[in-house]
Amino acid sequence: MMALLALSAFLAAAPPAPSTMERSAALHVSREFERVGRRVPVEDPRLSKAARRLAREALTEYTTGAPGLFTLTSAVSDSGAADPSPRALVIRAWVPRHAIETFLDRDDFHVERASHFGVGVSVIAERAALVLLLVDRKAELQEFPRRVASGGATLCGALVPPLRHAEVYVTRPDGAVSLTPVQRRNAGGGFCSRLHFATEGTYTVEVVGRADGGPEVAALFLVDQGEPRRRAAREDTAEPTTLEDARRAVYERINALRRAHSLAELVPDAALEQVAQAYSARMSREGFFAHIAPDGSTLMKRLPAGARYVRAGENLGLAAGPLAAHFGIEHSPGHRRNLLDPGFRYMGVGVAFHTVNGRPEAVLTEVFTVAPPASPELVDPRQETYDTLSRLRASRKLPPLTRSAALEALARAHAKRALELDQPSAQPGEAPVHDRVFEVLPDAGTASVDFFVLSDPTAIPESRSMADATNNRVGVGVVRGDSRRFGTNQYWVAVIYAAVP
Repeated sequence: MMALLALSAFLAAAPPAPSTMERSAALHVSREFERVGRRVPVEDPRLSKAARRLAREALTEYTTGAPGLFTLTSAVSDSGAADPSPRALVIRAWVPRHAIETFLDRDDFHVERASHFGVGVSVIAERAALVLLLVDRKAELQEFPRRVASGGATLCGALVPPLRHAEVYVTRPDGAVSLTPVQRRNAGGGFCSRLHFATEGTYTVEVVGRADGGPEVAALFLVDQGEPRRRAAREDTAEPTTLEDARRAVYERINALRRAHSLAELVPDAALEQVAQAYSARMSREGFFAHIAPDGSTLMKRLPAGARYVRAGENLGLAAGPLAAHFGIEHSPGHRRNLLDPGFRYMGVGVAFHTVNGRPEAVLTEVFTVAPPASPELVDPRQETYDTLSRLRASRKLPPLTRSAALEALARAHAKRALELDQPSAQPGEAPVHDRVFEVLPDAGTASVDFFVLSDPTAIPESRSMADATNNRVGVGVVRGDSRRFGTNQYWVAVIYAAVP
């Protein structure tokens, strides 16, 4: 009897098996989503496979912090899934049962919507790691090989609403980005595209959909042509190790992406490079990573005083190297919006290299503006406005607008009168602007007017009239002056559109 009791006690103290911990964790995920009234995500075996790999690597490779986006993408891709930027929760424990106990105490992973999840556990000696992956799936893809021979393969799938108009991009091993023709689309978001892999190396395949907020990466995975990639070796050999090389490589990646989306390339600017480099160095030196510095300063405070920066953007990345950091930036929706903003024309990149727990790390800062700091005054504000409208139309793949001298004269009169009366809605005479449009363009079917008061006319936002494909004529009027309501040296901009058969 004593022997039996002793054996029972020993069995009770034995650590739970990884599969048992995974089942408990999956059940906890379902219960927590149910508890807060959210739809329970579906457990995906491919994500669970990726989570097990990440759990093993959490004990052997990235032993501090969380896995970088490239590591996440590699694991998810190699498992057969294609979800970009999965949310990852990593728990490490020196006693295996503590990993699941800690996870079962967590109730903070359901704050965002998730459609699918995977959970994996790894136990090595006395240590354990548990990884939870959560995704809100944006596309359902048919099975596609992750290793191919020279040649091509066909990718098919469907976007998840509200995403629509699938576009497929392939980034080659040399960093060049190409838009691959989509051979079939239907009302349900279905598509097929033939992908080509001409040279050895690792390719990144992206499926991009469009919604009201603009383009969004719906699916992302890696494909190897030739020998399977060795992640550590690839990162070590591909990553730049000097600031000059890092800037050159990141600039090329940014402009390759913009070329693929038919956007104008960004121009490197020395002043923006100084701003970006100073901030990367500060984050590295002071040990923080955020758009707002500890003293409360923001990007607008960091830009040179007196320069014409009405609109600027900033991307931050942190990884083992600058290209890995930029990889994370490219596939983060908010950061990608900066990269593909048609209004931005200038950029600056800064990189600080340092070592954390014996591992190399790069702090990357990317700064974008609509105007160069060296030219605080616009030489031709009206032409700059036309150029901005052209970029905005091109970004939506709309036909260019034809400049109309008649609409231009009317727009200038409208802007001048509005400034005189300090009232943007003021009309340039007795008749409404629309009536005057039909007087000067009798064949016009419709007309619309946008009016802006800005310190920089190149920062005009997108509007319904600009995005209306039926509009094919435009006239811009710009005057500058002081206003009690809007301040000094403001540009008063009137843009008149018309649709002429």
